[in-house]
Amino acid sequence: MLKPRSPQSSFFGGYLYDRIVPQDHLLRKINAVVDFSFIHELVKDRYTPDFGRPAEDPEFMLRLCLLQYLYGDSDRQVIENAKVNLAYKYFLGLGVDEDVPDFTTVSYFRTVRLGEEKFRHIFEQVVRQCIDKGLVTGKRQIVDSTHIIADIAVTSLTGLVKLCRQNVVREMERQNAGITVKTACDEVVCSKEDRFARKEEHLDKELEAARALLDRATGELKQGTLKVTPQLKSNLEILEKAVADRDEGVKDRLVSPVDPDARIGRKESKRWAGYKGHMVIEEDSEIITAVETTSANRDDGNQLKVLLRHQEKAYSLVPGEISADKAYDSGANLELLDSKNITGHISLTRKANHIGPDLFTVEDFTYDPDTNTLTCPARHTAAYSRRAVCHGKHSEKKGVVFGFSPRLCNGCTLKVQCNRSNKGRAVYISYYEPLFQSMRERLATEAGQEARHKRYRIEHKVADLARYCGMRRCRYRGLGKASIHTLLAAIASNVKRMASLLWEIPKSPPEPSLAA
Repeated sequence: MLKPRSPQSSFFGGYLYDRIVPQDHLLRKINAVVDFSFIHELVKDRYTPDFGRPAEDPEFMLRLCLLQYLYGDSDRQVIENAKVNLAYKYFLGLGVDEDVPDFTTVSYFRTVRLGEEKFRHIFEQVVRQCIDKGLVTGKRQIVDSTHIIADIAVTSLTGLVKLCRQNVVREMERQNAGITVKTACDEVVCSKEDRFARKEEHLDKELEAARALLDRATGELKQGTLKVTPQLKSNLEILEKAVADRDEGVKDRLVSPVDPDARIGRKESKRWAGYKGHMVIEEDSEIITAVETTSANRDDGNQLKVLLRHQEKAYSLVPGEISADKAYDSGANLELLDSKNITGHISLTRKANHIGPDLFTVEDFTYDPDTNTLTCPARHTAAYSRRAVCHGKHSEKKGVVFGFSPRLCNGCTLKVQCNRSNKGRAVYISYYEPLFQSMRERLATEAGQEARHKRYRIEHKVADLARYCGMRRCRYRGLGKASIHTLLAAIASNVKRMASLLWEIPKSPPEPSLAA
């Protein structure tokens, strides 16, 4: 059951709004160009039409959520501002003297009524409006990612393990007050010294205590003195991971028990704990057409397929061209673009020269995919070739190894620039080399240079999301809620951009003519 919508016709009617809220105010512009009425059909399965207390109108609640990201308000702040700010009241469709709900209603609507799935549908509905109004055509798009800082305090390794142990002990005590005495567990208190201890300080001792606690908790569960509640199970799993992460070779390491989905991300000299927001934007209009949220340690390049699939499934949109930086230059991505007939403009990472810094690289050799032959800088052709698999850090890459005759190599005038061995030069050519070669040629063209120069436009969008839509620091905890955070920031950015591109100055009514 929903509350009846306000007619916005209280004291003075619309007179105060017309006099006080400027015609070119951002919220007036958004009201004029964006239709949010689709939310009623989208969420009708989340409401009971003829049972229970009347709920707040979903369009009204969605507008409240957008105001938070347009103006950086918290749940409490947006409600307080909606009480006194006439621009807020106008945008929300409230009468001047009409009251607003409690701030807890906003949180409940966001996480329970909608959730990640519904917010993704809302984002897609806004993009569909952009497509209908000609702002998105798919002519050329740009893909990139930005970092999102988690709402946590990063502690030392000792402090991390101790916090996890503390959570387990507290949950055990909630079930049985005497459980810690029975299991000989001392009171666990994570002090400031533990949180900011040096990397290895007291870590071994803390790990030993954590393993002992895990064994004791398992024993109590088997004896039936503890029950497997969702909270206890979650705390035990987090503690177990915190202990397991200290083993060598572990990459997906826990950062904080407060947000167990957050991870450490690195990009050049930047390092942060949290998430990544991946996005595709239309080059001409800078409208975001697809967005995805991952932990901060996920590879950017692997998200290209996900982003393209999102917009193809939602709007049957396959871009004609796409540009990106070198984080997306994997052979798999080039093959994906080729299979979808998408012209790629992706900067390529210069291959490392493992033979020697002053010797010829793979790029100095000429590969002919039609005849499957390789020619060296001295114009010699490889004597033989064989299939091979190159084992990289993250995957196995298929390709061909070409070998040159030792006799030719040893007598070549360019040997000092090519090979220091007497066995002849061997060169590995990736299975994707023809695609890389085509990409190099395309980037050297005028169209490739133009695409590279216009890639700065996604930096505009990242700056808008981070500075003016609140995306830089995550408001919520957990990957699911972080996805809601990213989607809301993207929706806010898109409606602002729509208002900027589509709003027209309203025509004033003609002045009455004076009687002769």
